[in-house]
Amino acid sequence: MKDYMNFLTLAESLNTKYASIYFNCELESLTMPFWSWSEIQAGLEQRKEWEVSKMLIPFYGDWHDLFCLDGKSGVIVALNDKREVLCSWSSINEFLSCLSEEEITYGDMQGVVHDCGESKRHEMMN
Repeated sequence: MKDYMNFLTLAESLNTKYASIYFNCELESLTMPFWSWSEIQAGLEQRKEWEVSKMLIPFYGDWHDLFCLDGKSGVIVALNDKREVLCSWSSINEFLSCLSEEEITYGDMQGVVHDCGESKRHEMMN
């Protein structure tokens, strides 16, 4: 649990270094900032209103799309507005290994490859 707290208190500092993330093995731009510790704490009170499980601790997003840390297992999940899991990382270290300093220029993304390790893609049902 101490590792979780350390990660969450330092989440905001990721903004200064990382511009993108390997999300389901594809490089995606981080379009919003990681939350500050005070925003994370305030977010705990908003979980019910936004239909986010009380086991999840949001630390990035706009409440429609979120990155959350599972406070019990340490898994990090990416949720969409329907609260479906789009991607998951088995640990904080796995999540951190998928962050990238690379700025996204969408016309130039061919050939980008990343070992996604334990991160898991989740197919959406139509």
